[in-house]
Amino acid sequence: MADNDDIRWLQKTTNDLNNLLQVISESSASLRRYCEINMEGKDFYAFLRSGLERASQVTSQMAARVGGMSNRLPVTSLKQDLRQGDARSLIENGDGPRELILLVDDEDLVLSLARRFLISEGYRVISTTDPFESLEIYRQLKDDIALVVLDYSMPKLDGSEVFNELQKIKQDVAVMLSSGFAEQSKISVMLGKGLKGFLPKPYTHEKMLEQIRFTLDILGKTQAV
Repeated sequence: MADNDDIRWLQKTTNDLNNLLQVISESSASLRRYCEINMEGKDFYAFLRSGLERASQVTSQMAARVGGMSNRLPVTSLKQDLRQGDARSLIENGDGPRELILLVDDEDLVLSLARRFLISEGYRVISTTDPFESLEIYRQLKDDIALVVLDYSMPKLDGSEVFNELQKIKQDVAVMLSSGFAEQSKISVMLGKGLKGFLPKPYTHEKMLEQIRFTLDILGKTQAV
């Protein structure tokens, strides 16, 4: 039987695979224009997308298997690394005209891409790879953050645990889950508790911006009622 170290390694490896798929997917999207005007390129792009879809399926199956094992892992108590008032200094594109988004993903490269996408569209952004830090950031800026885009599979706390803690800070916290292989049953539970949206990985630049804008617009209409 796998011990906790083995389970943690499996969780990290599965998450790394999914994050790599995210990067490959984003890179392949940049080939789309070439592939659309070149017959040979069309075949290559179709092959690439087929491979990505298959790899995503296999990674999902791995994650589902690991997910059942991970329930035995102890949850580390929350910590506060940020001094009072520090969180506001972490805002990027502070003069941007659009909403403030908190990005939480343990993979630096995926986080960097998402941050760049949002800033290019005028959003203000705070990002962190540490789920504990995200809780302290939200505690300080809960009235300013319009949406939390939260990775599901992280080694310290998973997305459902972070979501529960965020709700303790602010019951109506707006959270969009981002994942390539979160268990459907857990997503359903989170939706029942007030999860506002879901962004499947791997995603493209366009898909991320579209889903975030759609969710923010729905939230705005709900709050205006």
